[in-house]
Amino acid sequence: MKKAAVVVFARLPRRGRVKTRLIPALGATAALHLHEACLQSTARLVAGLPAGIEKRIYFTGTQPAATRAARRLRFPSALTVRTQRGRTLGGRLRRALTELLARGHECVVFLGSDSPTVPRARILQALRALRRAEVVIGPAHDGGYYLIGARKVLPEMFDGIAWGTSRTFAQTRARLRRARRKLALLPPWYDVDRPADVARLRAAVRRSRAPHLKPLRAWFHSQSHLATEEPGPKM
Repeated sequence: MKKAAVVVFARLPRRGRVKTRLIPALGATAALHLHEACLQSTARLVAGLPAGIEKRIYFTGTQPAATRAARRLRFPSALTVRTQRGRTLGGRLRRALTELLARGHECVVFLGSDSPTVPRARILQALRALRRAEVVIGPAHDGGYYLIGARKVLPEMFDGIAWGTSRTFAQTRARLRRARRKLALLPPWYDVDRPADVARLRAAVRRSRAPHLKPLRAWFHSQSHLATEEPGPKM
């Protein structure tokens, strides 16, 4: 894992601006607090990675606002807090990857904050995959991806992609394959974007004793009235 970096890419927690697809079901305040619990759990997940891996979180918004949010949410000190720069998600990822590689990192893995139950071993698997592959992607069930990593800046990762849609992963994979890039794929995982995802998250949190999920346990306890159906077997 020499000179590896793992970066959480996240939206600054603002009421009415996060988890917007869940607001009709939860309300803006509960959706905000769910976003914050996902952030806290993901930050703790990444902070628990082995020493020698640089850990960062990049927020939207300004640096002072990002710093205040990290302090208020009591992020582990192991995480360096920075801000995203660029007009599109692809542009922001490209900028962050370029800067981190220029700092001497040999590979960089980006995570969203919407998959807090992803196994820590999956992140380490992604870093190992980059010893041979140029790019590694963990596809999400909704058609996006929960993880992407690279050891060089490739235009195919960022250009001509319909960000935030059910085609994001398929387009990225197709572009990388057409360019004959070495791509490694991880098993799929889920994002927490819709009511069914909240039910799946609740079931996972109930089953797990992982310490990093404590903020989510507290959120679900505060939402004991929440009426969501437990997910059935995935076909």
